Amino acid sequence: MNDADRRAAVLAVIKLKTEENTASRETARAALIAEGIYTKAGKLRAQFQVPNERKRKTEAA
Repeated sequence: MNDADRRAAVLAVIKLKTEENTASRETARAALIAEGIYTKAGKLRAQFQVPNERKRKTEAA
């Protein structure tokens, strides 16, 4: 398998997983939780928040 074939195969897998993970709102949420982007409680993890958003939440508390 050469580089072009490898890239095409990777892109095909990415496309397939994207279609699977975005089939419904619930499936998308579950995928984001499984990847560690959202917590099980449905909150966006701090490392994925925009820095200004974290600052605003801290100031408001």
